[in-house]
Amino acid sequence: MGAIRYKQAQRAGGFTLVETMFALVIFAIGALAALNMATEQLRSTSILETRYFAQQVASNRMAEVHLEARNQTVWPPVDEFSGEMEMAGMQWFWEQQVLETVTPDLREVTIRVRDTAEGQVVVELSSYVGRR
Repeated sequence: MGAIRYKQAQRAGGFTLVETMFALVIFAIGALAALNMATEQLRSTSILETRYFAQQVASNRMAEVHLEARNQTVWPPVDEFSGEMEMAGMQWFWEQQVLETVTPDLREVTIRVRDTAEGQVVVELSSYVGRR
């Protein structure tokens, strides 16, 4: 009876080295997965922020084009026009392209926004502008 109690006491004493190492491996894999997810979240947030501000720049420029056409100060809208705008502490570069349509008093205006002068287009916004 004493030998049985001794074996039970040995088993109840704790984890073996193999069990401990296996638990540490599982914890390390979980920690790496959580770190990877946090890194991807930060990267995605940065990309979304860039797109959001570029969209605001394009919308502001398009509003200026519509205002100029409404006030009849510039018709048709100026083609192949470009400029810079500061927003959120960053310098944004936009270019405007105007295409004729089948309707004489209607033009398609496309605004492309970049975060660097020669960089990739972040946002492209198109709209129709009519003479009033």
